Amino acid sequence: MPIRPIVATFLTAVALVLLLSFKTPTASGSSVTTPPQGAQGTQGTTVVTGSRSTYSGQLTGSAVNMPYGTVQVQVAFQNGKITDVVTLQAPNDNRHSADITSYSTPQLRSEALSAQSAQINTVSGATYTSEAYIQSLQSALDQLPA
Repeated sequence: MPIRPIVATFLTAVALVLLLSFKTPTASGSSVTTPPQGAQGTQGTTVVTGSRSTYSGQLTGSAVNMPYGTVQVQVAFQNGKITDVVTLQAPNDNRHSADITSYSTPQLRSEALSAQSAQINTVSGATYTSEAYIQSLQSALDQLPA
């Protein structure tokens, strides 16, 4: 009796068991850390009272935890317009995470500057990072005066 069909069947069964037991990380474990009520930006931030359309200063978004690390952004405003988005925290504890961060955060920043909001597209291949970035960005925007 030939041995190849038996080995092939065995290896196929092993591969199937491994595939079915593979667990992927889920976003359901993510959490958002919200700054205290009334918190406006970080130390050294200029906070100008007034309406949203005239606000100038910087606001720091919440640190958003995701399966691969934490993402946090700081948003700069001039006369109510987003002038810059700086990534304060992003996953970089291993080469893969650092690579994803280095190619996704500039794209997300560019999208935020163009959209002038958190209504931006996620970056393909960096879904968790994008979603956390958007959440942190939105939490900074939520701090703008009414």
